[in-house]
Amino acid sequence: MTSKQMEYYQAVCRAGNISTAADELYVSRSVVSRTIAELEEEFGTTLFVRSRTGVVPTASGTLLAHLFDSFLTSCGTVKDRIGQMAEQVEQPLCLGVTPTNAYCIYKTYLEGFRSLYPDIQLYVTEHSAYDCPKLLLDGTIDVSFSPVKPELDMFGCLDLYQNPIMLGAAEGDRRLGEKVGITDLIDLPLGFYNARMPLEQLLTASFAVMGKKPRVMLRTSDQMLLRELTLQGKIYPILPLDMMAIWEGVRQIPLDFFQSSTNRLIWNQALSPAPALSVFLDYMKKQVL
Repeated sequence: MTSKQMEYYQAVCRAGNISTAADELYVSRSVVSRTIAELEEEFGTTLFVRSRTGVVPTASGTLLAHLFDSFLTSCGTVKDRIGQMAEQVEQPLCLGVTPTNAYCIYKTYLEGFRSLYPDIQLYVTEHSAYDCPKLLLDGTIDVSFSPVKPELDMFGCLDLYQNPIMLGAAEGDRRLGEKVGITDLIDLPLGFYNARMPLEQLLTASFAVMGKKPRVMLRTSDQMLLRELTLQGKIYPILPLDMMAIWEGVRQIPLDFFQSSTNRLIWNQALSPAPALSVFLDYMKKQVL
């Protein structure tokens, strides 16, 4: 299996037609057909379903396409790294955070790292947790702080902390006690962060059993607005603890019927880490001992 075979295979997957792929690659149709036949022989399976109009990947073919895509992307990233090393260019360490964990990650880990290693430049950027694996593969970010564990074995993961789901209420609000069941949420004006969380599906399904729908009054990425309306008693936000813990005047009520998430440090271990990344990973591992 060669990089050229992977390139040809991916072109066929994109085009859905061997002749079209051959035209895009500026090679003959027979060359592309022979490449597909060689790969099918190597993996011992049919990779495409052929028809008069084109080809469609089989389940095995789709799996192989994902593998080739990850490999080619990582290969490109490695070439860029080697080029930077040859030019002796020290790039900033790019860290991906999510909208909900950014403040907690900075205060708990990054502030201390910057104090210990002032010469290592950090660049922090915010992304959806579901986008982080792709960004790690293509080298956009070096590490990610995320509650979503990637499926591919090429990623290294370090569990950092449990993050329970909480209901926010003004400290003087006596409508709710110290413990809340899911039926207590019926008819409450709820607030959510703009980035949808998996718990919303569970909440909607639970309400549907009771013939109800969650009464969502606000969905925003503005944390100040969420906190202000909570203090006024106009909404009750459902958010991870690490996002609400710093809100003065707001008490956090555990919602034990929602499973806590685990925030993790994730990196692409298929790539040889740059010196700054090695230092950062060693630092983070010491924080959880």
